[in-house]
Amino acid sequence: MFDLNIFLAINLILLFFAFFFRKNNSLPNKILALILLDLAISFLGNATIVGGYFIDFPYLFFLSWCTSIFFGPLFFSYICLFTRSHITWKHPLWLVAFSVSIFGLSFPATYLMLPASEHAAFARSLINEPLPWQMTVLNIIGMLTILTCTMVSIIKTIQYKKRLVSSMSNLEKTKLAFISRFVLLGVTLTVTTIVLYLTLPQYRVEYLYLPCLITLIYVYILYYTFHHHAIFTAETYEQFLEDTLPASEEMRIPETDLSIIPQNELQALGARINEYLLQTEAYTNPDITIKMLANSLAIPVEKASAAINKEMNKNFYDLINEKRIDKAKVLLSDKLDKLTIEGIAHNAGFNSRASFYRAFKKYTAISPSEYISQKHPNYTD
Repeated sequence: MFDLNIFLAINLILLFFAFFFRKNNSLPNKILALILLDLAISFLGNATIVGGYFIDFPYLFFLSWCTSIFFGPLFFSYICLFTRSHITWKHPLWLVAFSVSIFGLSFPATYLMLPASEHAAFARSLINEPLPWQMTVLNIIGMLTILTCTMVSIIKTIQYKKRLVSSMSNLEKTKLAFISRFVLLGVTLTVTTIVLYLTLPQYRVEYLYLPCLITLIYVYILYYTFHHHAIFTAETYEQFLEDTLPASEEMRIPETDLSIIPQNELQALGARINEYLLQTEAYTNPDITIKMLANSLAIPVEKASAAINKEMNKNFYDLINEKRIDKAKVLLSDKLDKLTIEGIAHNAGFNSRASFYRAFKKYTAISPSEYISQKHPNYTD
């Protein structure tokens, strides 16, 4: 158990330095780094217990219990940075975390009040049932805080996704796929940990099962972080915020405002948008946004959105992907001997084979493979 905890702690500390001290860094990277550091401190504290080093480094263990409460608020703050939600240190979740952390100081205070002859017995009590009452209290409050943070994060992500989908053409580009998986991993960690605490001895959960679980979770987090390009520089994070601006409430068009746009103007705008997309194939740009489309046509974003939603009876995301699928069908019919499936997906505007397959199935009711079989019965991928 010592080797596992110390290995995990060292890895997390190295990742903390890699993410926190990046050149031209962004705030999301720093918050992610602090999440990793918070976990690292916890596992260093575990290592002092299972390795028999508590007497030498008692306050490292106590520090880990005072800081572990911040995992939930840090997780929530990271989600807020992706969903354009405002959060400050005065947020109730942070106030609870600071309060619990202060309560955690009673743990080292209890230790300090013991005679030196009882310190060894105190150390032994940390790996036997029942554990000191402070550990139990901190565990219960900590898990409730993390559970609350993950539930609020789920709600924020769902609400944000609903607002964003009508304005953006590429969900993966806007990092929704990443942040959805990030929340899912957080929920998995929380629920599994609660089940472990309810069914297994607390000390084994603390020092063995939880480190194993978090090892898997953080590996997945790192994979999806890099896979979805969620490691930002200051400039790319600002660009991300700009690209997702239509998802914010101030960019949504109230129904009362739409009614004052004449129907013939909406029809004309709808025809212009459709003609522009067909002539320029701007939809093949995987990063296209409704703001970019509106700027190209020299019309307000609000009017472009109204024309697409009211005249074409669809959202921007569907409009762009329908055009992409139409182009992909042509390429699948005529260019299959020259392009791979990935090449066709890229030429049509998709940034991955997986997103291409999902969209193709959605808009044609069959997979690309089935479509190919109909057009080219002898084709093998």
